[in-house]
Amino acid sequence: MSNVIRLPRPSSSRPNGAKPGLYFRVGYNQHRDVLDLLSSGVHDFHGIVIDATNLERHVELKTRALEVGLDVVLDPKTFAMAFPGGHSKSMASLPWGLERPHTYADFGGDKGKAIALEIAEFATENQFTQVIGPAHVLSGANDKWLRRDIELMAQMRLALDADGSDIQMIYPLSLPMQVFRDPLERAAIVAALADSPMDAIWLRIENFGTDATGEKTVAYIQAACELQNLGVPMIADHVGGLSALGLLAFGSVGGLSHGITLYENFKTSSWRKPPEEGRRSGGIATRVYVPRLDMVLKPEDAKAFLNSSTRTKGRFGCRDSHCCPGGLNDMLDNPTRHYVYQRSEEVNNIASVPESARGSTYLDRYVRPISDNVSAAASLGAISDEMRKKLEQKQKRLGRYRQSIGHLVEVDNMRGEPILPKKRSERK
Repeated sequence: MSNVIRLPRPSSSRPNGAKPGLYFRVGYNQHRDVLDLLSSGVHDFHGIVIDATNLERHVELKTRALEVGLDVVLDPKTFAMAFPGGHSKSMASLPWGLERPHTYADFGGDKGKAIALEIAEFATENQFTQVIGPAHVLSGANDKWLRRDIELMAQMRLALDADGSDIQMIYPLSLPMQVFRDPLERAAIVAALADSPMDAIWLRIENFGTDATGEKTVAYIQAACELQNLGVPMIADHVGGLSALGLLAFGSVGGLSHGITLYENFKTSSWRKPPEEGRRSGGIATRVYVPRLDMVLKPEDAKAFLNSSTRTKGRFGCRDSHCCPGGLNDMLDNPTRHYVYQRSEEVNNIASVPESARGSTYLDRYVRPISDNVSAAASLGAISDEMRKKLEQKQKRLGRYRQSIGHLVEVDNMRGEPILPKKRSERK
C-alpha cells in the first residue's frame, strides 16, 4: 500500500521544477486560518504579504511562514497613505506615517531619506524577506512621483545594504489601465525604470482584476510582455480569477499576488474621496471559492447555492479529497484552505503544460468549461433570483471573454518570456 499514489497527486509530492510565483495577501482576520494551513503542511506557494498596519496582529503567522521557508513581504501602505480616503489612524501610527495623508513634499530631500530609512529598518527588525518600495499610484510617465519614487528606492537600497541585509526590494508599478496599454507611455516608463534598484516589479493596474473583460486581458498581456525587457521577475498584483490565469498562460507575468478571496481587483476610486464619517476598520469575512464558476461568494450565499439541489452540490461542490476531505462541509467551513489549495493547483496546472501549448490549454481547460458551467448554473431552477442575476451577468461577460481569448490563441498565440521569481529556499 505504501507504493500506491492517489491521483491526482498533491502538489507536494510532484517533481519540483520552475513554477510561477504565487503570493497571498493575508486579510485582517485571516491570520489564524493561514496559520492552521501552514501547520497542516499546505504551503505550495512563494510567500505571504503582510500590511505594515497588521504586523502585531500577524506576528505569529509571520514567524511560522519564515519557519516553513516562505517569503514574507512587507507592504508599507504608501499607496493608500497618499489619498484622503485611503489614509487611516493605523497608518498614522507607523514610523513613516503622519496624521494626514502624505504629500509629494513629504518624500523630498532629507524627509524622503528618513522615510526610506524607516521602512528599511522596520523590514529588517521584523525579519521580512522582501519589501515593497515606498512608491505611489502614477497618472503616467510624466507624473512627478515616478522619479521621486525611483530615488526613494535607491535610498532604501542604501539603507538595507548598510545593515548587511539580503532583503529583496520590490518596485510596485501602479498605472491606470488606459496608460498601461499606451505604447509611448510604456516605453517612457521602461526607460525611467532602467536604472532603478529592484529585484522584482509588482504591477498594480487600476481598473483591472478578476472581472476584467477579454479585450482588457489581451491588452494587459501585450503591455506586460513589453516590460519584460527590464530583466526582473514581474508579478501581477491584485489580480485574481480567470484573468490572472490567462496572464500566466500567455507568459506576460512571472507570477500572481492577491488576497484569499479578497484583493483581486485594484481600484482607487474610494481612496480619492474624503473619508466617510464613522468608517469602521477591520476585516471582511473570507468568501467561498467555487472554481467551476470562477466565483467567490459570501458564505451564506455559497451555502444556499451549493445546497439548493443534489445536482448543484455534485457539480459545483469540492470533490478533491486532498483539498476538502469532508467534501462540501469542508469547502464551506474552511474556505481559506480550499481557496489556497485550489489556487495553487491552478497555477501548478498551468506551469505543467509546455509553454507553447499553455494558451490553448487555458482556453480548453478553464475558459470554455467555466463559461459552459456558468450558463448551466444560470438555468438551474432552485437557485435564488439574486444568484441567477449574478450568473447571467457573468455569462454575458464570459461569452465575450471566450471570444477574445479564442482569437488570441487562433490568430496570434503570443507568448512572452517571463522571468520567474525564485522561492526563498532557492535563493539560499
